[in-house]
Amino acid sequence: MITYRNANINDLEKMCLLFNEVVNLDGFYKPFSVDEYKNKMLTDPNFSLDNVYLALSGKMLVSFMIVVVRPGNCDTAYINALVTKKEYRNQGIASNLLDQVERDFLARGFKTLVATNFLPSCYAWYIPNTDKHDHPCAPGISINSSLYFFYLHHRFDAISYQDAFHLNLSSYEYSDKINEIIERNKKDGFTVELYDKDKHYGLDEFYEKLNIYDFEKVIKENLALEKPYPFLVIAKDNRVVGWTGAMWNEESGRGHFDGIANLPEVRGRGLGKALFSSLAYYSKQNGAKFMTFYTGLTNPARNIYMDAGFKIIQSFCAMKKVLKKD
Repeated sequence: MITYRNANINDLEKMCLLFNEVVNLDGFYKPFSVDEYKNKMLTDPNFSLDNVYLALSGKMLVSFMIVVVRPGNCDTAYINALVTKKEYRNQGIASNLLDQVERDFLARGFKTLVATNFLPSCYAWYIPNTDKHDHPCAPGISINSSLYFFYLHHRFDAISYQDAFHLNLSSYEYSDKINEIIERNKKDGFTVELYDKDKHYGLDEFYEKLNIYDFEKVIKENLALEKPYPFLVIAKDNRVVGWTGAMWNEESGRGHFDGIANLPEVRGRGLGKALFSSLAYYSKQNGAKFMTFYTGLTNPARNIYMDAGFKIIQSFCAMKKVLKKD
């Protein structure tokens, strides 16, 4: 007999163990230690045990669903995880959990449910057909996974897509095309080089013109460190007109990537491609084994990434359902 209830603090270890059991079967997501899992959940302000739904066979946890609510948002709740023990699938258990979630949140006045793995914890995953190359966050539901079809069958619609890119850096070199772009722009006074606070100027003006808050935030956070991480810039007479995020290597060998951007006034010269290729080459030269990141389906920067040799290796989507009374 299957019983259903909300979670309490003592259930987190069982949830972690079931998550690890399930993800180890397919080798896609990375497992957690119990302490890592508890910390991920309990330190996130969006997480509440009252919004975690469990299915149990006796005392054994066989399925759970995590729903998160952002403070101040009374319209949309987010399904962060749905995990079911393999031998208990296709028995209606996950559907029962979802039905309960829909009833509860509709009664609380919510209008939509969005299924996405992004909150509260980014679930790290392994790049298929690699030696444990990883990415620290899955930005949604993996396309063509069993979970993707589960939500489709329960009348969820895909509302946004993200493509994950990967490149093994072991043999990465500048292409002839990139070398030509770099040399051509040098003649016009544009250089791609490491940022030097004693040489370069105009960062404040750069991110004000760019008007992208997330990029401004990571620039300031990095420069506020006692020892900031290096980053590349496009410079014109030492004035910053392009930028990469901070460059450092994660424990797995992944070259960290925040993003790249250049000002509209210098676009159309191939400098974005030169900047990104320089980032990949710098990462390789400084010990990175691979790079991964994701970007939106319609983001034109994807052409820069593919020109540099990166491959799309997985697609994700967020999925939404409008809640309605029966």
